[in-house]
Amino acid sequence: MRTVTEVINQAIQENKRPDYLLYAFACIFVLTGEVLIGWSLYSRLPLMSVAGAALNGLAWPAYNGIKKLRAENLMLRMLEIPLSKTRTAEEAAKMLIEQFMHHFKADAAERGAVQRESRK
Repeated sequence: MRTVTEVINQAIQENKRPDYLLYAFACIFVLTGEVLIGWSLYSRLPLMSVAGAALNGLAWPAYNGIKKLRAENLMLRMLEIPLSKTRTAEEAAKMLIEQFMHHFKADAAERGAVQRESRK
């Protein structure tokens, strides 16, 4: 049977690949946008600089994805502390329910608010 630490480390390790992929996308978008802006200035084609700025703007969703993954990894790490202090499975289940309600209650409320606004 695996320990809590091993399970959490595996979950975080599985999150590393999408994390690196998002970093790569952010870098590619920014570098391509910067090259496109520089080329448009050199070629005196101002409309191409708008495309470069748009590519730079595409880096923000990748950055937000990275930030969300980091927050989830931190939450997993923070679960390790109380889980290691529990003695029975019932205590662990109760603690997990409390923690998930605390952490995901705000996310569920945000999703509900967004859905209500989109219906209007």
